[in-house]
Amino acid sequence: MLFAGFNVSEGQYSLLAITVVGSVANLCGSWVAYAIGYYGRIDLLEKHGRRLHIKPSHLAWADRWFERWGAPTVFFSRMLPIVRTFISLPAGVARMPFWRFTAYTIAGCIPWVFLLGFIGQEVGANWTKWKDGLRYVDYTVAALIVVGIVYLVLRNRSRRDKDEAAADASA
Repeated sequence: MLFAGFNVSEGQYSLLAITVVGSVANLCGSWVAYAIGYYGRIDLLEKHGRRLHIKPSHLAWADRWFERWGAPTVFFSRMLPIVRTFISLPAGVARMPFWRFTAYTIAGCIPWVFLLGFIGQEVGANWTKWKDGLRYVDYTVAALIVVGIVYLVLRNRSRRDKDEAAADASA
């Protein structure tokens, strides 16, 4: 949506058009995840849920939760990164009514999609001013990646040394 907003600043689309298309696309994807949860509940969770440590009491709790708080949960979670992607599945599992799910999904998607499109539009309109200042962000991200890799290598090496020392001590 950020890139679509960038294209709005170039005059290729309107902000309204990308908001409508983005919201409808998000709704269609949400319907797929909802259907997987709704129709897969019996086969996967009720029959094989013990393997996933999901008890019938957990399903009953989810049903009660979505019965009481499902609408605001779906609405507000549509505006939260990462969570917004996964909320459809538990809504389907809990058998939230389809049209209520649809209404709150679209109502929550519109502000999110609009905001991302608007941010993209503003960035696109000011790109020549901002691009030089953003190169420091690139350097910071690259440095954090290198530090993270070094940390993981050192941690892995430390664990290996401890495991070898423990093996030598037990032998």
